[in-house]
Amino acid sequence: MKNIAGVDVHKNLLEMAYRKAGNIQVETIPYTPDGIARIIRILKRLGIKSVFMESTGDYYYPLYYALKGAGIKVNVMNAYKIKRPEPNKTDEKDAIWLLKIGETRLFRASYIPERGILALRILIRERTWLTDKIADFKRKVTSLCWRLGIRIQNLASILRSKKRRQVLLNVLDGKSSEQKYNELAGVVRSILKQREVRAHIVILRSYLQAIDFLENEVARIDRELASLASKFKTEVEILMSVPGISFILAVGILAEIGDISRFPTPSNLASYAGLAPVIRESAGKMYLGRASKKSNKHLRRHMFMAAMAAIRSKSPKIKTFVERLSSRGKHFKVIAVAVARKLLTIIWHLLTRGIPWSKEDFSKTVKFPRRRSCKIPTKEAILMFERAGQEVMFRRYEESP
Repeated sequence: MKNIAGVDVHKNLLEMAYRKAGNIQVETIPYTPDGIARIIRILKRLGIKSVFMESTGDYYYPLYYALKGAGIKVNVMNAYKIKRPEPNKTDEKDAIWLLKIGETRLFRASYIPERGILALRILIRERTWLTDKIADFKRKVTSLCWRLGIRIQNLASILRSKKRRQVLLNVLDGKSSEQKYNELAGVVRSILKQREVRAHIVILRSYLQAIDFLENEVARIDRELASLASKFKTEVEILMSVPGISFILAVGILAEIGDISRFPTPSNLASYAGLAPVIRESAGKMYLGRASKKSNKHLRRHMFMAAMAAIRSKSPKIKTFVERLSSRGKHFKVIAVAVARKLLTIIWHLLTRGIPWSKEDFSKTVKFPRRRSCKIPTKEAILMFERAGQEVMFRRYEESP
């Protein structure tokens, strides 16, 4: 088949294999804008309309979008699913193997979302990473306070409030003005006199400052999410109508699902999220195993969080479902997974039909966040224009008398 090529993507070079006059040809091309343009010229000259490559980290994205923009079909293969029989691995052999894989037509290409969904996916995953880091720092603060013998009542609620954290920082700096923290300030002063444990206070202060910094970054990501999600306002509002799903969860679920039409049934979507048991068959016997971990872990996490919130909601449908499982003696984690799959099944039907959740016995206020204007300093704005290749000129306007 002459209309297929295999490309092995690396950080600095590309190995492209294709057939010419029945023989396999391999070319090594630098992974640069000029190199990508050269690949496109070669593919068009040979009449190649389909390219197969592996999903190697984030390196393949520039080539993927360039080929797609040139009208060439790109098939991104999951590296885990492509097993190589050749033990001696080389870049040239990888490109040839991808070419042969494409010629067999036995493997299905991975889904690559369009740029809008991909931007949401990047933002929401980064936000999740930042919130996990914030939780880690809060646990470190709690652990360090216990190690120093500092007993603070309602420490968890203090760490959730930016204003209260600032008060705690003032106590550590000896600037507390609130009477209820006088005893704590005295304990801190006595600790600061001990040279051996003074370093702990320094680390504690840095943890509190890190929490403030990370929360500011999360707030900035939230503003960007509200701006980008407006393009998918209908889908996000449909997801927000489901019990237990907030705006952030709705955006996260939509970003991981992408195009709902790629899932023929709700079971396919549940399997993609790792919420369906794996069926294995051998010697004519069928075995029903646990849910597979080879799935979208981000979507599974979002659905588990949505299930935990839905269980606490006032939805009679979810409440009845949870009570039925509880009466059978099911463990709470098993119930949470079952609720997550049920919500995902409902989401499939809602997104497929394009309708929100509508139950007479349960109503939920769906409020899409407003797009707030983002103020950028003048120097930062100038740098952004200059990096984009624009020339910035200044003019002075004088008021007329």
